Amino acid sequence: MRLLLLCCILLQSTLLLAQTPQELQAIILPKDLVENADSIIRDEQTTVHIPDQRTLEIDYYRVITVLNKKGMSDINAVIDYDKDSRIKKLEAIIYDKFGKEIKEVKKNDFKDVSAVGGSTLFSDSRIKYLEYTPVSYPFTVVFSYSKVTKDTALIPFWYPNTTYQSSTVKSMYTLTYASEFELKHKVLNPSEQIVIDESPGKIEVSVKNYKAYVPEAYGPGFKKIVPKVIFALNKFHLSGVDGTGDDWASYGKWIDDYLLKGTRELPLETKNEILKLVEGDTSKIEKARKIYEYVQQKTRYISVQIGIGGWKPMLASEVDALGYGDCKALTNYTKSLLEVAEIPSYYTVLYAGGDKNDIQSDFASMQGNHAILSIPNGEEYVWLECTSQDIPFGFIGDFTDDRDVVVITPEGGKIVHTDIYDYSKNTQHLTGVCKITPEGALEATVTMKSKGIQYNDRYALENQIESDQNKHYYNFWRHINNMKIGSIDLENNRRDVVMNEKITFSADNYASFAGEEMLVALNAVNRYTNVPKRYKERNLDLYIDRGFVDEDEVIVTIPDTYVLQDSFENIHEESEFGTYDVTFERVDDNNIKYTRKFSMYNGTFSKEKYKDFRSFIRKIVRYDDQKIVLTKKQ
Repeated sequence: MRLLLLCCILLQSTLLLAQTPQELQAIILPKDLVENADSIIRDEQTTVHIPDQRTLEIDYYRVITVLNKKGMSDINAVIDYDKDSRIKKLEAIIYDKFGKEIKEVKKNDFKDVSAVGGSTLFSDSRIKYLEYTPVSYPFTVVFSYSKVTKDTALIPFWYPNTTYQSSTVKSMYTLTYASEFELKHKVLNPSEQIVIDESPGKIEVSVKNYKAYVPEAYGPGFKKIVPKVIFALNKFHLSGVDGTGDDWASYGKWIDDYLLKGTRELPLETKNEILKLVEGDTSKIEKARKIYEYVQQKTRYISVQIGIGGWKPMLASEVDALGYGDCKALTNYTKSLLEVAEIPSYYTVLYAGGDKNDIQSDFASMQGNHAILSIPNGEEYVWLECTSQDIPFGFIGDFTDDRDVVVITPEGGKIVHTDIYDYSKNTQHLTGVCKITPEGALEATVTMKSKGIQYNDRYALENQIESDQNKHYYNFWRHINNMKIGSIDLENNRRDVVMNEKITFSADNYASFAGEEMLVALNAVNRYTNVPKRYKERNLDLYIDRGFVDEDEVIVTIPDTYVLQDSFENIHEESEFGTYDVTFERVDDNNIKYTRKFSMYNGTFSKEKYKDFRSFIRKIVRYDDQKIVLTKKQ
């Protein structure tokens, strides 16, 4: 997803401007912009000109100083091209910290690779990028290009900076367009520092001295805080087709009529195979499930982001013959198969990724970086992620959940919200037996049943090799030293979307000794250990993206040669962020039943609440580490 973001940003460009060696020195950078920064954009100038419906010209120029190794990915010297675009000029010059030229990189010296590694399916979709290994830091890169494309629907966006811990001295974006067009723009996450000037046929966006964002624990994603200006024309050209669209209804109608129609023909043999597959089924959903699983078994996914590999999906007949495709192709192919069984479904465009980025419902334009399929089911939709061979039918997980998407129907586009996995749906139920030996070792058998996003975090374990599975559990129980995995038994119940895990393990020296007493942490198998970072001054709101509910029921068996004399008090903590309950039951002299329930709520809270949240978590970490004292029998 990061590569897509880089390519979208770098679809901007301007004329190469002369810089003096003094201006390129890294030792004269503004101190307030160096603070918290791994890189600094010294100067960025983007000029976009749209003289007609089928021509978009981009000139881009950027001077960026990389302060340390972490800033290397901020160079972003990347440009994509295809059969509908042409790179007119491309170069980069690298300078040391004193402004002395180190290296000049011409167009032919840039690495040139397919947008799809190891595939010739999209051989006309390619990427050029700068490959450079620095000798020392800081250093400066002057990067520029000129490009012309026929796709006027894809006007480059503008950001003041593109990632955390990168600041900007100045950035200017200028867009000019022919008088026959109507241009609209929208500012997301507005800032008083952003200046926008509009005049007939022209818009300018600029910023100066924009400081770096610093990520904070439990903070919102970068895309939710950085300002962004997006643009769209009322008349445009895309993938060889002219288009118009003033709202999502008309935009979606155009996509369905011109980009999707004529792509879903299938061989007769395949049609017959599908009809035989669903023969006898009366439920629309059960038919759809069988067809979805058929696609999973027959095809594999190749990565081509929307906007790089074009917006028009490849023919369903080609996917059927080749057995692979990108998100557009596999979504369209699944839709084609469902049509054979007379099951309506809708091609759906969205922004995928963990940040829950929405399609802008009030700004009809070519948006999104991914395609999925939606099946209308009464007042709701069944969502299908067609690129995965493993994900269950109707489950979308944290890649596409809880966000506005555009559903493309024959009548036009509709903004719909995908499934929300509320904290109460993201559950883990754990049962276990933990035996403490007289030597203080731990012998444990643990069974876990996970649903919702907690299922999402685990279902891939089923197909991992043993060493990777072991690595997962060693990390999950990283608070236990000297741990040794005994057995791992996994069952992925795709139909009910439940992940079942049974693990046995042991650990020497789990308990500690003080003379005749043994100290044992009662919660061995599901301990919360991460206390959020303390900030002298919190800058970002508190964002609990996806909450959860953990329920544990564990029998702790103590050695016959020890006696437990402690009395227990049940624990209850409640806050606006969640609840925590622990109860103790002394089953007999050697067994304690430990029951724990921890709920963390979804939500966004003001930054002033962070201190209270941190206090709540600290209590849980302390309670989870609570120890019992065993005295050796005389």
